[in-house]
Amino acid sequence: MAGYTVIDLETTGLFPKQHDRIVEIGVVYVSDGGQIEGEWATLVNPERDVGPTHIHGLTARDVIEAPLFAEIAPHVLRSVAGRTIVAHNSRFDTSFLAAEFARAGVPIGVLPLPSLCTMELAPQFYAARSRRLVDCCSAAGVQLDNAHSALGDARATAQLLGSFIARCGRPEPWWTTNAHCAGYPWPVHNGQPPEARMVQRTAARERRPDAWLDGIVARMPRVADVAADSYLEVLGRALVDQHLSLHEEQSLVGVAADLGLSREQVNELHGRYLDAMGAVALADGVVTAEERRDLERVAACLGLGGEALARSLTPGLRTIPGPAVQEIKLVAGDRVVITGDTKRSREDWIDALSDAGLEHGGVTKKTKVVVASDPDSLSGKAEKARAYGLPVITESAFERIFEQYCRESDG
Repeated sequence: MAGYTVIDLETTGLFPKQHDRIVEIGVVYVSDGGQIEGEWATLVNPERDVGPTHIHGLTARDVIEAPLFAEIAPHVLRSVAGRTIVAHNSRFDTSFLAAEFARAGVPIGVLPLPSLCTMELAPQFYAARSRRLVDCCSAAGVQLDNAHSALGDARATAQLLGSFIARCGRPEPWWTTNAHCAGYPWPVHNGQPPEARMVQRTAARERRPDAWLDGIVARMPRVADVAADSYLEVLGRALVDQHLSLHEEQSLVGVAADLGLSREQVNELHGRYLDAMGAVALADGVVTAEERRDLERVAACLGLGGEALARSLTPGLRTIPGPAVQEIKLVAGDRVVITGDTKRSREDWIDALSDAGLEHGGVTKKTKVVVASDPDSLSGKAEKARAYGLPVITESAFERIFEQYCRESDG
């Protein structure tokens, strides 16, 4: 049976060799011509904690009645046999599939499982702002609904694949991968496969916003080496909380080894990640104390020293361009000037500043910072501030500085 089987997985973590498991699988069938022909999905009982609920939106209650992977393994085999497996960062998904098959006692042949990766192919067709599925889909005009649900991501990946097929002509540039997948010796299930017991997710819980991570990966250049790109994608997932546990550190070493990356290559990739973090912090021209602490923590996690940290915050030395940086730390009595049509009314800001022990008034040489709805404003206050060499920053940047000041004052 020819065609493509697009798969997306939600998992308890990032590392199948460290006992992380599948908690949801979504499968979409795509024809050789790129048309969607069918789909199925189910939650999976991982027989352990479900992992990052704030990302995939699943709790233990959701999966307690779901089938074990061993129960759906025959159905998964039937879905992939003779077809090309497709996923976004397919090395990640196929490594989990292989580990789950092994736990279920399903004999699998040569690893890694052959597959087609839409993350790898995307730059050949679209200029996406990052390697993430949402950005690749945006570049292709594909709507991604229900992100971080297995079926939602699989549907979007299937449409992304369809757009590749429509643009590339026949034979496809990946025809050798298709042939490899079609000839892969999947085990044959004896007898009629049991009826698969599927359990669907209901409403996803509120997930933590990951705009910070979005900003980092958007500023991280693609890497020509497929293995390196795959490693960076997994690293980005691991660092979504700006922390690497010992478990994650050890597992990333294993991922790098599996991908054939040398220590020098990994160190270079870690430097690129920190540079991208620096670009996010520098984007508004201000590095807050909290942002610097984040950078210091991640630099330590990645085994990078002070030189790498300094480079990430020095526009002239970084591989990713960014504006000049100023560090602003408020102290009681500082003068702050609000100008322009800010989201929070000027009157509210003045009250908040006064309550916090800060001054507001006209621009003088002793003014600490000018907050503008548009930092490029040509207002008299902004022009005077620039003449005095004072920082003119966005309202959102000032909010972070002000919140940090209030926290420290309360402490």
